[in-house]
Amino acid sequence: MENKKKFETKNEFFPRLTEEKGLWMFFLLPSSIILSTLKHPVTVTLTYKFATATAIMLSFTSIYIIAKCWQHQKIKVLNMKVLMISLLTCLIIRFWLNKDWWFSVISGLLSTTLFIFFYKCLLRNAKKSFTFGEAGLTAQGLTLFLLSYFYSIIEMIQREIKLSNMQKSTVIIQVGILGIAAFAYILNKTRVNNHYSFYYSALFLLTSTVIVPLFLILKENPLIWIFSQVLEDVTLLKLFIYWSACIAIAVLAVNNQIYYAKKASTSTRKIFHILAVLVYIPGLYYRCCFLYLASGVTLGFFFFLEILRLLCIPPLGKLLQDGYEVFRDEKDTGPLALTPIYLLVGVSLPIWLHPSPCDITDSTQFTILPLLSGLVTIGIGDTAASYVGSRIGRIKWESSSKTIEGTLACIISQVVFFLFIYYIGLLTQVTTVVIVKIVLSITITSIVEAKTSQIDNLVLPLIMYIILV
Repeated sequence: MENKKKFETKNEFFPRLTEEKGLWMFFLLPSSIILSTLKHPVTVTLTYKFATATAIMLSFTSIYIIAKCWQHQKIKVLNMKVLMISLLTCLIIRFWLNKDWWFSVISGLLSTTLFIFFYKCLLRNAKKSFTFGEAGLTAQGLTLFLLSYFYSIIEMIQREIKLSNMQKSTVIIQVGILGIAAFAYILNKTRVNNHYSFYYSALFLLTSTVIVPLFLILKENPLIWIFSQVLEDVTLLKLFIYWSACIAIAVLAVNNQIYYAKKASTSTRKIFHILAVLVYIPGLYYRCCFLYLASGVTLGFFFFLEILRLLCIPPLGKLLQDGYEVFRDEKDTGPLALTPIYLLVGVSLPIWLHPSPCDITDSTQFTILPLLSGLVTIGIGDTAASYVGSRIGRIKWESSSKTIEGTLACIISQVVFFLFIYYIGLLTQVTTVVIVKIVLSITITSIVEAKTSQIDNLVLPLIMYIILV
């Protein structure tokens, strides 16, 4: 513990208070991307190959950060070791992707420096919101997101390709989230006098940083394109109405908890996990592409709501803060309300990470197994573990507050779920190898759920995805 404090002091870090550093989390996201490329080489795009090269770099840079943590030394954005990793990334991009030297060198330098910069920013500015491992995973995600966006834009400009609906969805998600990030940064540098100024600024900035760039890239109005997708497809329109009903239930659940001013229990919070399963399963099987788009747009919307909460902007600011207080997780020790964002990211990560989640029928019949990773682990398993463990759990794991009864419920519930979707015909092509992978992934994720103090909404989906992809 004393050595950990030395590392924190030297780097001016303020991690979430927990004995477990979670350094093993550094390798989850890079492994997911690298394995996806190895398992699906035919469907991997140039942008995904670039993301894979970046993921390799992230693995080596993670080793550098972990070494600094063990040695209790200060992490530097630029030094000889970082430059060597940048050079390796440069060579991979140059010879694997056949890019020119200028592009390769700039990409290599940006990959390493951005990752370390984001990592240091998260642990310094978002005080007590992340462990070392959670900050590493988040910084990796930010680096991959940003670099993949710029690479895909460059590819579109150079090749002048006609975008598919999936590619259009990706661009909308990327530009939207970057626009909200730019809006948050500007707000942080300026002072908002009243809520009218806030909303006027939001309208102007989001129009100039999101709508206008999207119009230039897509050559059409992105809002009209999204609504036309819904209105021109009867199945999607029905799904949209169904999803709206699920959202209404979630809002009513939050409002009810606020009204009675009662702190939500762990099992009560799991209603949102169940709702996530109810939302995602039909989307995966009937309109995969639009679910992919909706998940990204919802993430951007969550970021915007978090800005409203932090600044307490009327009329929603206080209501959001009240909701945060009653549903606050024991791991929400910092200023940020990360639990709802982690839930959304956890169930969506497999769809975002897979090289080609949707087939030509806009379904996931041939890729469904890894795409269910988030839903099965945190929507089914974690929910069952929490409910059973809090109700009838008696025997606790060593050095853990979780119970063995909860872990057994976690395992059984996931097995039952897989049997159910197999029985109704949603899970096909089940071989002995697939069964072994399912059993192995369920067992490992259930044990990790019981033993780790890291955010399981991020950890569990990635572990199962790595095994099932």
